[in-house]
Amino acid sequence: MLLLLLSINLLVAGVQLEEQILYPPQFTRERIVGGEDAPDGMAPYQISLQSATSGQHSCGGAIIEERWILTAAHCIHGKTPEAFRVLTGTQDLKHNVSRYYYVDTILEHCDYEPRKYRNDIALLHLNESIVFDNATQPVQLEHEPLQPGDWLLLTGWGTLSLGGEVPAKLQRLEVEYVPFEECREAHGNSSNVDIGHVCTYNDKGRGACHGDSGGPLVHNGKLVALVNWGMPCAKGKPDASASIAYYHDFIRTHLSLFETAAAAGNEELKAWRNKSHCH
Repeated sequence: MLLLLLSINLLVAGVQLEEQILYPPQFTRERIVGGEDAPDGMAPYQISLQSATSGQHSCGGAIIEERWILTAAHCIHGKTPEAFRVLTGTQDLKHNVSRYYYVDTILEHCDYEPRKYRNDIALLHLNESIVFDNATQPVQLEHEPLQPGDWLLLTGWGTLSLGGEVPAKLQRLEVEYVPFEECREAHGNSSNVDIGHVCTYNDKGRGACHGDSGGPLVHNGKLVALVNWGMPCAKGKPDASASIAYYHDFIRTHLSLFETAAAAGNEELKAWRNKSHCH
């Protein structure tokens, strides 16, 4: 899956770690490694975040309300809303009659740290309401903590391997939840694994990859995380994703603030969009 591949060499306790990679947009060369084609209707909340000009897939994301998408901050960092369009209601990027929507507001987490993979989450507001049907539905947010042994559903159009091609068909893979301390230890006690992450693992050779960034991880039908980063790709170490439970306040607070500004009229909404929302 396409994770915005951002390479960095880390020195932890004097030991050089393997390169870590974000699974996002500009390096659109990968997908879920070791997955399989998702059955029709499996993930109606899944979206493809694309270039508004070229139509190229860059990241995944999840529909949470009729005009709101959740994705990873690294997927949109440094870009304007006009750069993106959102494809909904399809599992085939090449052959579809689905709807495109355009982004009019980006709400990136104010404390997003690109070099440390922290607070890697963003909200996208669309220019019109999504038309819901059997193929297009919002996903509920999970608030409860995961338990050891829980398995999550990962979906996306990330590449099949590092440097591989983006698949036309949506891919799916079951991945196991990895507790925080175990995940951090697997990454050499790197501080890049923090309490805002949900870690997951499958066998070596199976996991997220480039193009999967921002994509949903679901447990019992509820959204629990968004793909952030991992060792490229499916190298036998846990992948790290942004925890929906951890960022629940960020999500709900900004949805509420936006709707309050919108209700006050166009000028108030315009002013709100143009100011910082860090505090």
